[in-house]
Amino acid sequence: MSGERRARPVKISLIQRGPAEEDKELTLRNLLAQFDYVLEKERPDFIMPIELCTTPYFPAVSDERYFDWAEPIPGPTTDLFAEKARKYEACIILPIFEKGPLEGIYYNSAVVLGPDGNIIQGNMFDGTRAYRYVKTHIPKLMGSKGYIVDETFYFTPGTGFPVFDTPKARIGILICHDRRFPEAWREVVLQGAEIVFVPVDSPVLGVKKGATFADMFVAELRTRALENCVWVCATNQGGIEKVQDKKNEFFGRSCIINPTGKVVKLAPASQPAVISASINLEEVDIARRFLNTFNRRRPELYKLINRAQI
Repeated sequence: MSGERRARPVKISLIQRGPAEEDKELTLRNLLAQFDYVLEKERPDFIMPIELCTTPYFPAVSDERYFDWAEPIPGPTTDLFAEKARKYEACIILPIFEKGPLEGIYYNSAVVLGPDGNIIQGNMFDGTRAYRYVKTHIPKLMGSKGYIVDETFYFTPGTGFPVFDTPKARIGILICHDRRFPEAWREVVLQGAEIVFVPVDSPVLGVKKGATFADMFVAELRTRALENCVWVCATNQGGIEKVQDKKNEFFGRSCIINPTGKVVKLAPASQPAVISASINLEEVDIARRFLNTFNRRRPELYKLINRAQI
């Protein structure tokens, strides 16, 4: 039939991890076992856990001991998950604490492992290549009693927004705090991303009035999906985790959202969970034709966006 569009099915599985122990090796073993279970049961094309998935959320405190948890890419942990990718022929988005190639430089990163187990490099807009995505917006959040979170103690920010050409889809990655910046979404979507993966490890941070953090999380992701006509797949931790003497409550709500902002799958708030969905990438093109926003943009008028300060 003339004009008929073919479905492009892709299956996504997201792992909403529960609280982790300060025993990094135990956390890694538990995560590997969970990957085996989900990959065997669901057989997804893409699977993603939370931000900094092999450790507890150590940025809850500032302590130099945690620099010892960083590792290179490629390295022992990426090798372990590459075996899973090969065995199950799945694409794995793996967020880890990266030890950079220069001494004393550390990153909050996510690497894309293809179904052959090899690292899929990303493409930057300027033609350069990237072997992973590095979190670009590093939060330093002040509360009434001082800094609630200061990730700048640990992480050097990234310098751009690559997209990754996988066998099933062109994808973008934004990590946690990046989700709050609409400019970052536009960067990956204008490079053709059909799915944006958003690994998060975000605790509830002292908002006393207005929407809860869980409500804000889902609302902003629905907005980003709609305004960019893109699939959004986001993970977060669920439950109460203790690092040293500090307890943090994580609000979960991992979700899969379609290009019109509809929540297709939603995880609970306070416990571990796995959510999976079979999605149709053709919905990206359908939404963009219907809403018709990209060819109505006026970038020549958006002059303030490129200013360093306003």
